[in-house]
Amino acid sequence: MVLELIMDRYINFAEPIGSGTIAKTIKDRFSSATIRNVMADLEEQGFLYKPHVVAGRVPTYKAYRYYVNRLSALKLPGKKELQALETMMKPHYSYVEEIMEDASKVLAAISKHTSIVVEPKVDMMLFKEVEFVKLSSRTVLAVFVTSSGMVHTRMVNTDEEFGMNMLKSMKTYMNEKFSGVPFYALKQGILEDIRKDRENYSRLLAKVKETLETIIDEEDTREIYLEGASKIIGVPEFTDIERLKGLFQAFEKKEKLLKLIDGCLREEGIHVIIGSESDIKEMSDMSIITSTYRIGEKSFGVLGVIGPIRMNYSKIIPLVTYAARTVTNILTMV
Repeated sequence: MVLELIMDRYINFAEPIGSGTIAKTIKDRFSSATIRNVMADLEEQGFLYKPHVVAGRVPTYKAYRYYVNRLSALKLPGKKELQALETMMKPHYSYVEEIMEDASKVLAAISKHTSIVVEPKVDMMLFKEVEFVKLSSRTVLAVFVTSSGMVHTRMVNTDEEFGMNMLKSMKTYMNEKFSGVPFYALKQGILEDIRKDRENYSRLLAKVKETLETIIDEEDTREIYLEGASKIIGVPEFTDIERLKGLFQAFEKKEKLLKLIDGCLREEGIHVIIGSESDIKEMSDMSIITSTYRIGEKSFGVLGVIGPIRMNYSKIIPLVTYAARTVTNILTMV
């Protein structure tokens, strides 16, 4: 109980907590001396530390992890938060990218923290159709469309000229045979057809396969929608300019952020990364709360909130959960 009270107060006020403060909070049910002994035990166990000799105590990373793992009283989003999420349900999106961008803006606004939305990995998304646009005698633009409406384009340079009839025939063949197939299986299916030397498609199929490999393998090209980074300015933990500068630089390290967020794809649902668990030095005093959203049966993306380690977890976790559920619902209607 004492640790929970300390956590709640520190999350709200960001000031070291003394035994007298806790005694008043519980209306002197226990003496300050008793609480002091409990706090000393918590400090010895690694849950609290003293930032200064005469100051009260502050929670450690271990305390936050203990606190989050045992959270039970989560606050449901308020009326305004739910209304903000419900506005996203209006069918006014032409592209999936617009949904991602809007979700990041809404989540940043209702959480009052930095939001992050990451596109799903391409390999698990479902192929819907392909279009080939002839740009010159030996250059073709390949346009791949996923079942959710996301578009991936690549230039295909060929060693020989492919006529419009060949490209049209290839388009029909791929769309009829592979529509609804995950991209990783699409690549494998094309490889098998190349081995079978399917009619005269093999040379063009080989080029298409190479193009698919660039789309699937270039995971670092996935878009990250980051909104509300400026909300960190003014947070007590980041009044130091150099520290704040380092944090903004960390936000720009796309590869590290993707690697960190992708770790949340192993299981569906909420994930909470606290402090140094992120392995990003500049974010050691930050926490990331994420949830998976779904595109189809097997394709997932991640969205979440980045905030100070003392953020209000009982409030933010439900907001992230509802935001992910909203995005999933929208994507099923696209």
